Amino acid sequence: MKKKLIVFSVIALTVVCSFVVADAAPSKPAKTSNYKIMASNDLGMHCVCPTFDFVMVLPPFNTFRAQAFLKGSEEPSLISDTSRYRVAYSVLENTDSILKADPRYQNWMKNSPKLFPGFNPVNSAGKIQGLTGATLSGDMQLVAGSTAWWEVKGVPVFPVVTGTNTDIMIDPLGGPNRTPYLTGQVQLIDKTTNKVLATSQFTVPVANGGCCGCHLKLAESYGYANPTPLESFQVMGKLHGQNSSGIDISKLDVDGDGVPGPVRCSWCHVDPAMGETVAPGVPAGYKILPGATFTSSQVKTSKYTFSDVLHRFHSQDSVVLSSYDPNIAKNCYDCHPGNGVNCYRDTHTTKTINGHQIWCTDCHGDLNYRVATHSMDQPWSDQTLPKCSNCHGTGYGEGNGWLNLGIFGSFLNSSGHHDNKVLCSTCHGSPHGLNPSTLAKDNQQNINLQNDPRAIGNCSVCHGDQGSTWRVPPHSGGGD
Repeated sequence: MKKKLIVFSVIALTVVCSFVVADAAPSKPAKTSNYKIMASNDLGMHCVCPTFDFVMVLPPFNTFRAQAFLKGSEEPSLISDTSRYRVAYSVLENTDSILKADPRYQNWMKNSPKLFPGFNPVNSAGKIQGLTGATLSGDMQLVAGSTAWWEVKGVPVFPVVTGTNTDIMIDPLGGPNRTPYLTGQVQLIDKTTNKVLATSQFTVPVANGGCCGCHLKLAESYGYANPTPLESFQVMGKLHGQNSSGIDISKLDVDGDGVPGPVRCSWCHVDPAMGETVAPGVPAGYKILPGATFTSSQVKTSKYTFSDVLHRFHSQDSVVLSSYDPNIAKNCYDCHPGNGVNCYRDTHTTKTINGHQIWCTDCHGDLNYRVATHSMDQPWSDQTLPKCSNCHGTGYGEGNGWLNLGIFGSFLNSSGHHDNKVLCSTCHGSPHGLNPSTLAKDNQQNINLQNDPRAIGNCSVCHGDQGSTWRVPPHSGGGD
């Protein structure tokens, strides 16, 4: 992608701050106020399907990270001693009782064992669990390497109906509005005394994507008045059957009940977001419904990723371009959560580049560019996702600390500050929700820590010997 220069009203700070890892208990008990914990979601917006009866693009799956510090007279300590400390997490609006009573989530619980054979959405203790076994509350695990952070992967978070003004997301299937921006809470706990040493809250985003909004309308154009999800799926399957594979996915009966679906797109088109490196294929035992024009021998995994086929088709199909949106290559909210939600809401939305407000395509490139460069052959990869340094230069780009997570871009795979101990996201927030975000909820953690919504830049948050005036943390020289 062609590098562009973005001018921000900030300058580099020349003060050097440093961190050490606290693997040993401090010699004297520290005051509770000297402990700090910061948490973030790994993505500015996770998407989830509103229903799972017929087709599933993405399941409930959300990942949290946290870092905890012990503020010292000079250098703070990064806490990673699992013998003394634990970090607990919870989602305030999602509990077992709330989700078990939610009709939309009940639909996931019914269909998820069909979509992921062998999976049980409720564990042996009766708690809701995600695909990784993560529950709605519990303890985070320490991830140690060049730095250390606490993490939980695959929390089965789902947008809920609260009956308050936070219910801003329209249900595409006609149900009540839902809250897409939930509240995560993390607590640093002394295992010896069970005392809570520090608490923080952060945004947990999850919303419905835009598939239903377009495809229900599409079904109308095929003669269905007030189309149902099944009728919409049948139109989608017919169109899928017109491509080179010849497979009408609405003719696949996965569970043998005589009704189409449920079908998971990543069975045939590998999707790294599913945690899979190869497409597993349609589960054994499926049936083909009457009227199909293909046989089981034609049902194969594809050489194309899910990201590639989804984006390439919609940006190149003549009907989409002529009848729905000729500029779909740049209109990301056609599919990604706009819908009053605005999944892209971070500080970049308030800046301009070349005379226009910064949009998704300024960093990622539009779909035509991504197709031409084959970048969607490796989706969710640091090889194809944009780097901060593309615009900001190496002095303000990602740090030298490389986490090698195998998924996500350089920002989430990097750490900085002295000795590369601090994750970029700890201070700056989640991609697409970077501080200061236009969503007040995203900024509350930083306001609580430093009375400022911007990225953590008040050195006294962690350092006992630094001033309390907000300034930009240093980035150049590997985070020094």
